[in-house]
Amino acid sequence: MTKRTDTPDSDVTDDPGALLLVCLQDLHAGKRLLASGLESIAGSASATEVRAILSDSARAAREQQQRLAALGHDLAGPPNLWMAGIMDDAERDTRTIAPGPLLDIAMVGAVRKAKAAETVSTETAIALARQLSRERVLEVLLGNHAEEMQTDRCLAALLPALAAAAR
Repeated sequence: MTKRTDTPDSDVTDDPGALLLVCLQDLHAGKRLLASGLESIAGSASATEVRAILSDSARAAREQQQRLAALGHDLAGPPNLWMAGIMDDAERDTRTIAPGPLLDIAMVGAVRKAKAAETVSTETAIALARQLSRERVLEVLLGNHAEEMQTDRCLAALLPALAAAAR
């Protein structure tokens, strides 16, 4: 990052490589929060399928976080506020929604919000990695993205049965 001359006390990201690093830091921090948040709420699911997907997703988030870290960049960055908010909401749901299909639906919704946020951030990083010809970064991002999209499709497929059970 370089300093803007009109505001000497602030760091401003002003090139594609620096922005890619910010994206990677954000994704890395988000994966850490997602993994711990999913581990925290998974046991509250009543449907076996929901519990299994949340547990598998926690494991996958940790593996994806490790793949990002293995790229060798300094991924220490600011907190990931969007993921923290989504996981806080999901945890609150476990305390404020009766256990059963309604809570399962709420948790699926919360995790899908997290997946949507990850998708937007990952696609931004993918575009930058492509533009910069960062093939290894691109490979990791594309792999993580494919896993996240598959998880989201599985969660979405559960919603009709969960809604029917909530009657």
